[in-house]
Amino acid sequence: MKFTLLPAEKISDFVQALSADGAVFYPYLENGKTHLQKYAEGKPFKPDFRRIRTAENVKHFFFPSRHTVARFPNDEKKEFPVTYLFGIKNCDLRGVDVYDRVFLKWEPVDPVYRERRKNVFLISADCPVPEESCFCSLVGLNPYGEGVGDVNFTVVSRGLLFEVFTEKGEEIIKKHQGLFTEAGGEDEKERALIRKEALSKVRKINEKSLKKNLPDRIASAEKSRIRDARGECVECHACLHGCPTCYCFLLSDYKRGSDIERVRAWDACYYAAYARVGGGANPRSRLDERFWNRFQCKFNYFYQYESIYSCSGCGRCWLGCSAKIDIREILWNA
Repeated sequence: MKFTLLPAEKISDFVQALSADGAVFYPYLENGKTHLQKYAEGKPFKPDFRRIRTAENVKHFFFPSRHTVARFPNDEKKEFPVTYLFGIKNCDLRGVDVYDRVFLKWEPVDPVYRERRKNVFLISADCPVPEESCFCSLVGLNPYGEGVGDVNFTVVSRGLLFEVFTEKGEEIIKKHQGLFTEAGGEDEKERALIRKEALSKVRKINEKSLKKNLPDRIASAEKSRIRDARGECVECHACLHGCPTCYCFLLSDYKRGSDIERVRAWDACYYAAYARVGGGANPRSRLDERFWNRFQCKFNYFYQYESIYSCSGCGRCWLGCSAKIDIREILWNA
């Protein structure tokens, strides 16, 4: 395991250098929340790497809410800009991991996603201070990057301590090696302490563990339990729109001049027409059925294929929910 240090006084230089190759987005604190902000030379650069994940997820960079995936008969090659996501958290990396498995590992491979993914560099950051909404520890994650991303850093006293995971990550460090310096033992010890405290906090927030046979319990849940679980749901859809791991979509064709344009748009299993077929039949016409499909998808179906939950524990669903339905309570009582 090799570490390298980016001194505190070199961070802005590093980001400026990255911006010469592509757009750089970083967490910016505003009104008590962090948001992804695009770096612009000449504007103040004040990143906040010490808070939890940004209010919005990074899904739009890989899987936009609406975009043209093909045109007929005159299609054209799609060019995607180089983008650096600088300082995202491990819970958002779980979303990218899910997309990679669905759009790249499963057949057929999605060529649009593949090309877009190639041009996105993931520079993740440790999450040193988990909050009450965080539950990454329940779904097999830690509050720090361990892969999926290209490189991860920990904020330490002397700057940012980097650890490389991929060839793309090595490329980033090598290209800008003049800004980096050798890490010392004290930096690694500080990182270990920061991670220990963060892990301890998120585990304290989530003292109860998920049941080992959770997929089976989700699959066999009684109708009365499902009805109780969805309880106060008002179908605001905030949970699914904010979720970094949802990947359902619709394809629609539109006439554009002499061409036909095929557009992909997000779909969500809480929409009333989600499972409706051409003849009008709908196997999930009731809210109870659509509500529980989310749990089946994330904690049963996906687990059967990939042995991981399609949930990142980011807590956006709970914070965004109009009725403040806590997914953890539903899972603990499943």
